Amino acid sequence: MAITERAKGHIYVFTANAMFGVFIPISKYLLKDCVSPLMLTFLRFAGATLLFWCVSFLIKDARVTKKDLGWFLIFTLTGIVFNQGLFMFALNLTSPIDTSVIVTALPFATLIISALFFKDPITRRKILGISTGAAGAIWLMLSSAGGNSFGSGSILGDFIVLLTTFSSSFYIVLSKPLTLKYSPITISKWMFLFSTIIFLPLSPKVFDTSQSIKADLGFWDIAGILYVVCGATFCTYLLLNMGIKRIRPTTVAMYNYVQPVVSSVVAILACQDVFSWNKLFATIIVFLGVYIVTTSPRTKEQLAVAKLVEERAAKTGK
Repeated sequence: MAITERAKGHIYVFTANAMFGVFIPISKYLLKDCVSPLMLTFLRFAGATLLFWCVSFLIKDARVTKKDLGWFLIFTLTGIVFNQGLFMFALNLTSPIDTSVIVTALPFATLIISALFFKDPITRRKILGISTGAAGAIWLMLSSAGGNSFGSGSILGDFIVLLTTFSSSFYIVLSKPLTLKYSPITISKWMFLFSTIIFLPLSPKVFDTSQSIKADLGFWDIAGILYVVCGATFCTYLLLNMGIKRIRPTTVAMYNYVQPVVSSVVAILACQDVFSWNKLFATIIVFLGVYIVTTSPRTKEQLAVAKLVEERAAKTGK
């Protein structure tokens, strides 16, 4: 039985968020004494740019117009620079649990923006699903944090995290039309090239200190950095753009709740956290919320887009 394009979209987005969930504990390990936040960000941007451009020479795609290059720049700012860059800055101003709880607002923000730009209906089922998933994610994170850390961050830090959340929502919603026109490789290669160029003014600060990267990196240190660049950056953005093309923005955003689940599992396996029934029940609630949203009825416009994706996939094999 052939897998539908919609099913592929769910697989792509789930996998991307699962990989990013693994990235969270790995990045905590790397930032502890292996690399600085600026160096890790530089490696992600420059490494992904190199990988996407190398792969782009192996595929054929539509020629990018100047107007669409402008959109790619907007996607760079909303999907990478503001999202990833400001997020790293905000982590130094607020607590991890405050950050995690605020990020659960991503599906709500995406639902609102999608309704404003594409008339995506705000239904009771969607609100119920998003609220259920958010409740499960917050419960899971509070269980991992011992329930004592919430509210310990600064107002400025919390506001910046909220800003990055809305920035990511704009990217998820506004990039969908161009994902129907260009391949994920083409979109990603321009996004990361622009992000690297924007990051260049900070490059001297990355390399002017011996603390940027540990001199005697071990095998697991190098493996962690390679995973961050190749897995949690190159593969996640590639899969995310492939998913955005195939499923609704709100559904894409809902899979963000998978990240704390995967992070919690990895932490337990790495003996950084312990299993509890609270975590298991919270995980079940998260996936219940995802199920409610992903099974909500589609509008005629969404069905038309889905049909277009299926037809293009049949012609191009993409």
